[in-house]
Amino acid sequence: MPQIPMTYLSIGLKIVSSVVVLLLTLATNRAAGNLLQARVKDQYYMHTLRMLIRNAVFVSGGIIILLIWLGFGSNFTVAMGILGAGIAFASQEVIGSLAGYVNIVTGNLFRIGDRVKIGNVMGDVLDISVLRTTVMEIGEWVQADQYTGRIVTVANRVVFSDPVFNYTQHWDYLWDEITIPVTYNSNWQRAGQLMLEHAREYTSHLQEQAQAALRDLMKLYPLHETAVEPTLYIIMTDNWIEMTLRYIVEARERRQVKARLHQELLRHFEAEPEITIASMTVEIVGFPPLKGDFLEPRA
Repeated sequence: MPQIPMTYLSIGLKIVSSVVVLLLTLATNRAAGNLLQARVKDQYYMHTLRMLIRNAVFVSGGIIILLIWLGFGSNFTVAMGILGAGIAFASQEVIGSLAGYVNIVTGNLFRIGDRVKIGNVMGDVLDISVLRTTVMEIGEWVQADQYTGRIVTVANRVVFSDPVFNYTQHWDYLWDEITIPVTYNSNWQRAGQLMLEHAREYTSHLQEQAQAALRDLMKLYPLHETAVEPTLYIIMTDNWIEMTLRYIVEARERRQVKARLHQELLRHFEAEPEITIASMTVEIVGFPPLKGDFLEPRA
């Protein structure tokens, strides 16, 4: 009976071992995902942990398969050195994205579920892989903080070259403003009173939580004490009295709250005969004399 050469046996053993490692990697990833889904209640935190475990499991599985085929010792070291040099030369973008991923994870720049702006892309983070970040876009032709329906992928390397804005990390609130001009003949005191009353009505349920979260944030960063209660600022201009209302709002509710405030203020201003919203007007005081030759109309 002919014997199978040792080379074929070695290759067959490596193939079987690689398949086993691949199956174990997939099983480990699925088991970890199911365990996190059952134990972690916060969906955003669960997806972030699942992303980290998924990437770590697959990278570890890939390294083990390379060890199976290349073996330990000098062969593996030389092969990895050649492979690393080739990747560094031919795939600088990939290396930059890998470094960006490490920066995102270790630097806690953002996590899944955060609302961010990376360069010119703004949206909610859906996934973070070792090479790219997936974002559900907001803004663009939609003139507010609402979804456009497009899913955008951003290379992780851009975190080194572009600023990263995080709207929800450590603090889920934003300060927003509404500016309304009223004429000098208006009862501007009454207008300011109405603006403050409506702002307190829409933000009273947020102020206690926002204040507590702000104190926690001040423990992490050297921030100055800032009021979360609605504040009114008044400026006199050449044409009108500019009244600016500053108030706290949840990051994802900014447009809805601003729209409701505008509707309520318009309704109440219409009921107040002493309040008139100002608008730009132009007064023509005269025309310069016309010069030139003009043709007589034909009969």
